[in-house]
Amino acid sequence: MFERLTHRLLLFTLAVLLAVTLVSPRVTNAANDTIPCREFPETGYQICHGFLAFWNDFGGLPIFGYPMSNEMTEEGTVVQYFERARFEWHPNAAPSQHDVLLGRIGAEYSAGWSSLPAFQPTEPRSDARFFPATGHNVSGAFQSFWEESGGVSLFGYPLSEAFLDHGITVQYFERARFELHPGAAPERQDVMLGLLGAELLRARSLETLASSLHNPRGIAVASDGTIYVAEAGNGGSGPCLAGPEGNQICFGTSGAVVRIAGSSVERIVTGLPSLAAPDGSFALGPQDVALGIDGTLYVAVGLGADPAVRAELPSDGQYLGQLLRITPDGDITPLADLAAYETANDPDRLGPDSNPFALLVDGDQLIVVDAGANTLLAVTASGEISTLAVFPTLMAPAPPFLNLPPGTEIPAQPVPTSIVKGADEAYYVSELTGFPFPAGRARLWRVIPGQAPEIAATEFTNMIDLATDPHGNLIVLEITAHGLLAAQEGLVEGALGELAPDGTYTPLLLTGLVMPTAFAFAPDGSLIVTQNSTSGNDAQLVRVRR
Repeated sequence: MFERLTHRLLLFTLAVLLAVTLVSPRVTNAANDTIPCREFPETGYQICHGFLAFWNDFGGLPIFGYPMSNEMTEEGTVVQYFERARFEWHPNAAPSQHDVLLGRIGAEYSAGWSSLPAFQPTEPRSDARFFPATGHNVSGAFQSFWEESGGVSLFGYPLSEAFLDHGITVQYFERARFELHPGAAPERQDVMLGLLGAELLRARSLETLASSLHNPRGIAVASDGTIYVAEAGNGGSGPCLAGPEGNQICFGTSGAVVRIAGSSVERIVTGLPSLAAPDGSFALGPQDVALGIDGTLYVAVGLGADPAVRAELPSDGQYLGQLLRITPDGDITPLADLAAYETANDPDRLGPDSNPFALLVDGDQLIVVDAGANTLLAVTASGEISTLAVFPTLMAPAPPFLNLPPGTEIPAQPVPTSIVKGADEAYYVSELTGFPFPAGRARLWRVIPGQAPEIAATEFTNMIDLATDPHGNLIVLEITAHGLLAAQEGLVEGALGELAPDGTYTPLLLTGLVMPTAFAFAPDGSLIVTQNSTSGNDAQLVRVRR
């Protein structure tokens, strides 16, 4: 009964970003002006005067990392961002520290996470040091490092218990995130500080490229920097159907493809089918766009239902569940009816359900992820369809509100969501996971046609998009970092991270992105990301600098 529940729609229309204004950087004479500046070619920034004296005296590179900005003014205070910290100049407040205090970046970064189990106050443990001020324990390597490397004056009090995040044991403090990397730094108990300063600066430096987008989904970027966005639309006046949650979803032709070139934002393809809630949210429609040769666009149109429902819709509704080819002149031609293929073949044997969600142009064929069918498909230039992979279900702990016996597990569908081709010529496919959307259980799949898919990496949460960078790293986008069910408690922020070929995960952005659904690389190496993407008409496209 749980197999098809709720995975067809990207849930929740939520959230606003915390707006923080950064004033243009300016060099100051923070505290000790007898200390010269030091340039760091690694990042192109310098540290000067009292900030440099503090950096030298209280930990240097291992504790603070490289500078990620020059001095700037935030809310009337001179600050400078480092990979692992934010220095703040408070004249006469701390003469023994060159009047430099560390910003509470751990507290700022984790604000709003108090409902997560690890952040809830707990009881003292016999094997740990307990901090009544925050109600948390610190033990083992984290305790040794905290006590030996600066304690409360440098790191502040613990804000959480230690917990696993993307396979890494971490613990948040007021001014830092401790990470345990066995074998990486034995001289520091294998404890390394997370790059919170860089992540927080990145979140506060988001550049809005477009706003008022209508449920944006997949993105494609041309070599000249022109951006194409698939808009799932806002549905329409009907007919209306029963949605998978018992709600109504109404049909319309509000789906579109948006082209963004500089400051120009234009819907160049309109009139595509869309199904959405009456308020325009929870939309299904154009899910991805890919660039072909000679200006041809390919658009995957979602459905998220048994293809038989198309019989209840007007003629334009027949494009739902199809792969469309659109010429530069705007002529729209169905290339492949993926929903009909699902009806005829049902490769996962779970009953017909089709939701074409992601595209990859690979030579003379297109590779399509069908999130409803749990399949990876190949489509030839003439529209012939074949199955490359079928992804298996996983067992997940039943959520408490189902009132099942403790320890009960229920099947969750994989719900594949994105595809890239790796340097090894294999396809890599992300998965969202279906209900109950278990946190930390999404799998990254490696697919070689003709072979069974194999798990390449685990411990992700609700992955929604992938890309590769020039160094062979996979960039992974999670629509929510804490699980889709946690979004009901306000935990609506997604996560952007880097997965190295050796399996090392490095967060790029764990805060600042609200329900993102897609991203792509720009020619300058920045990332173009959708934001607030399931909200109806309030979505944005933002640029993230790496």
